[in-house]
Amino acid sequence: MTRKNPGSAPQKPAADVLISGSAGFIGRHLLRRLSEKNRASISLYHARLPEPMAHALPVFGDLLRVEHLSPALDGIETVVHLAWNQSFRTRIEDALWGAEETMMASRNLEMLRNLIQAMQEVGTRRIIFVSALGASRTTESLYLQEKYQAELMILNSKIPEKIILRSALTFGDIRYKDRLVTAIERLMRFPWFYPVPKSREKLAPLHVQDLSEILLRLIDQALPEQAQILEVTGQQELALEEVFRIISQGIGKGTHIPLKGFLGEALTPLFERLRRDTTPVGPHIRDLLTIGNRRDTATTINSPLQQTLPTGEHRFQDAMQQHEQPLLQ
Repeated sequence: MTRKNPGSAPQKPAADVLISGSAGFIGRHLLRRLSEKNRASISLYHARLPEPMAHALPVFGDLLRVEHLSPALDGIETVVHLAWNQSFRTRIEDALWGAEETMMASRNLEMLRNLIQAMQEVGTRRIIFVSALGASRTTESLYLQEKYQAELMILNSKIPEKIILRSALTFGDIRYKDRLVTAIERLMRFPWFYPVPKSREKLAPLHVQDLSEILLRLIDQALPEQAQILEVTGQQELALEEVFRIISQGIGKGTHIPLKGFLGEALTPLFERLRRDTTPVGPHIRDLLTIGNRRDTATTINSPLQQTLPTGEHRFQDAMQQHEQPLLQ
């Protein structure tokens, strides 16, 4: 369905959904699901053009320029806000090494502030913000502190309907090389063995397609209250050692020996620093482990909407199996 528009110019699809960060890992999966549902959407992008998809109209917009946003929000009822400069620095003292992380955090909040202002000006009804489990004012993680500040900005805004979706770590099929797989693969670049850091808690990662299904439901879901805080995890709980083993088999390192305990803990940062010139860009495993893996019981009880969300169907083991592509050596 398209809006009537005189002349020969291309017609803009009658979209009521806008995805910011549409070229990112979660964004492109969500756009694909909307496309499969024949749902028109606006994919807001800045540095990288989103993957072409049916029913998805890419629109350039700089979230740091509030004047770019009002035209893109014309006719939009729901914004799914995914755009985020990932820092993942774990501790406050880590910020002393340089100002880049602080600048990124400031930009994230400025971009959100501009988006909220534009949404309020044009009357956009709903915002869905993907946060992270463990977001808190008191956490040692700068990344989770920043997510918490963003949550407060949204909850205190005048946008009529607000959904905060706190998610566990997301993963995709092994060919996508998400942050979790990339961080662990970095520790397996040497022959014979790899280190496994200590971790008391089990991981409950969520497949990106399952997260996309949840977001798809929330776009149209009637809300029992105007503001909702929801938390989602995967259905499986896996020890970190098991996560390492499954990924090692998926990337063709299954014969390597895991070094655990004190030795693995000590060698992990060393392995992450070595051969830096060939190291993929991305967070270290310790930074990723600061993201929570357990839902808050009080949050679940106080939100009836939580019970209506789709449950995860994708198993971590299945996603980490190579199918058509050869194993990495």
